[in-house]
Amino acid sequence: MKEEELLKKWLLDRLSAEEQKSFMQSAEYSRLIKIWDGLPEVATPPQLDIEHELQRFRSVHHANTKTRVVKVSWGQRLIGIAASLVIVSVLSYLLFNETFDGSTSVTLAESHVELFLPDSSVVVLNKGSELAYNEESWSDHRVVRLEGEGYFQVNKGSTFDVATSDGVVSVLGTSFNVKQRDQVYEIVCFEGKVGVKTNNHQADLIAGQGFQLIEGDTTAFKIGFKDEPDWMNGKSTFYKIPYHAVLSELENQYDVKVEARDLNIQNTFSGSFPNDNLEIALDAVTTPSGYQYQVNENIVLIFSAAN
Repeated sequence: MKEEELLKKWLLDRLSAEEQKSFMQSAEYSRLIKIWDGLPEVATPPQLDIEHELQRFRSVHHANTKTRVVKVSWGQRLIGIAASLVIVSVLSYLLFNETFDGSTSVTLAESHVELFLPDSSVVVLNKGSELAYNEESWSDHRVVRLEGEGYFQVNKGSTFDVATSDGVVSVLGTSFNVKQRDQVYEIVCFEGKVGVKTNNHQADLIAGQGFQLIEGDTTAFKIGFKDEPDWMNGKSTFYKIPYHAVLSELENQYDVKVEARDLNIQNTFSGSFPNDNLEIALDAVTTPSGYQYQVNENIVLIFSAAN
């Protein structure tokens, strides 16, 4: 019996004694248990189509790593809750943390970069972002790994996954933006519909809707109807983002080092700044809060006028 069939029967607690013995000696079982042992506990797992996710899990992962065998008996409680948690966490772990086997294309954007993927889908990377994908297996598995921020225009076809360290965005054909930087995970849908899966949350977004995961807290918001993210038109926009993340983006766009003195950088900021004029950008992020700034070459000091 194929390993994927044994895996399905094991999740449903339907293995015979002989099948159980065979499966527990397999590399697939060892690999799954090792990953499970290293995953954090999650209070509210999303609901998934188990059969569908198992197929995707098996297709993405082909490693044959040996590790210790741990006896685990989960039984029927995997259905609906534990199974969903295992599969989502494993998918996120494999898609982001594992090295893409075969021919992998990696791009690090020093400025805005437009890339055409093998299926003619388009991704525009924001400055300081990195994208990786497997060229050899692209026709079977449309999966990219993203660090930073990217705007995607996905051609229709098989499921398209964008994996980050905080979650996975899955679509069939649509336009959306994904940002994962400085403890901020944000997805905005511009056309069609996208599904977002994190370790403890699942959301479906349609055009004009956004989703944020910031330091464990989730927020849904609306942006109105736009064709593309503001950063593609030279402006960084924020919706209730921690001030430290705003300053981090300022550093990324202008290649400066920002030092905050006696400020509560956990306070949230909503607004925008241009990506081509440092002085105007600094005014935009300091004036609303009554802060002041000083610039010395590539060092920016931001401080409270009250001090």
